[in-house]
Amino acid sequence: MKRVHSLLCLLLILSTASVFSQGLRTDFASVATLSSENPEGVTVVLRYNEAVAVSFPADPTFIQGVEFELRIPKTFQGAESSIAWSIFTRLQPQPSPGRFDYVADLVATQPLPARVSLNLIVPIIDRHGIKNNPFASLVPSVAGIDRFPLVFKLTPIGKGILPSMETAEFRLTVRPVLRDEGGLRVSVSVPDGADRPLVSIFVDDKRAEDAQAMILAKKGPRVVRVSAEGYREEIITVAVEAGRVIPLNVTLTPNAPLLVFQAPAGTYVSLDGQVVPMSELDGFAVEPGEHTLFFRIGDYAMTRKFMALRGKVYHVVLSVELNILATP
Repeated sequence: MKRVHSLLCLLLILSTASVFSQGLRTDFASVATLSSENPEGVTVVLRYNEAVAVSFPADPTFIQGVEFELRIPKTFQGAESSIAWSIFTRLQPQPSPGRFDYVADLVATQPLPARVSLNLIVPIIDRHGIKNNPFASLVPSVAGIDRFPLVFKLTPIGKGILPSMETAEFRLTVRPVLRDEGGLRVSVSVPDGADRPLVSIFVDDKRAEDAQAMILAKKGPRVVRVSAEGYREEIITVAVEAGRVIPLNVTLTPNAPLLVFQAPAGTYVSLDGQVVPMSELDGFAVEPGEHTLFFRIGDYAMTRKFMALRGKVYHVVLSVELNILATP
């Protein structure tokens, strides 16, 4: 009993001590990979003397920490003090089958709590928003890219391991702790044959520095404005989700004056001396300024001048009425 008490005291000291390198002899049950596209994480099975390694995420843009959630099997409930959890960083070399001897930096260790589960969070960026809470404890050591792989290890610290404990399975879920941001990737297209204009993108009235790169935005509803000279401004409301990149495809519409015609079949129409095909009567863009319209139906002809303003839609209606009136 005195030996166990001494071991516990040593572990408590290590949990608050500075990080230091040491030899690590263990068998790895699994190597977990973090991804913001999988916020639920991955669940692996390990036993009381095994470890799990965590590799650095391929895309850490939205990840601010790593959460370890350990489910303690019933066999160990009531005997939690016989097992300690430990977190290491800077594992060398990389985990490989058949290898047991490594070197790593110990950053925290304690006996298992007298609960059915354990939740720990290790931040991976300096300026993070993670705090201790009733559901998870924050490990006060930032694990940047230079401190991966991380290691979560279970180690026996006392006697009394029963045969049923030898095969008992712990379930460890390793999940990313996401920032409260998501991403927007805006793709802008213009009508065929048109020159690509200089596009400006605003999210909640804040201009994006690079319109072609992914735009970071706080989660929640966001108003996206896409503007370009010579085109109508497009306004879109989008719900940004933490850790997700949302694609937005925007087609710009020229804001040149638009003529929409309503005329009887067979009507001859010309604009500034150029014939307007019947196929274009439902929408015909013109340059701003003064224009002359000419219509002819049979022997009936009419000419009208008008001033076209940018961004306006003009409905041109040509009708021929025949009134027959009876007198007393």
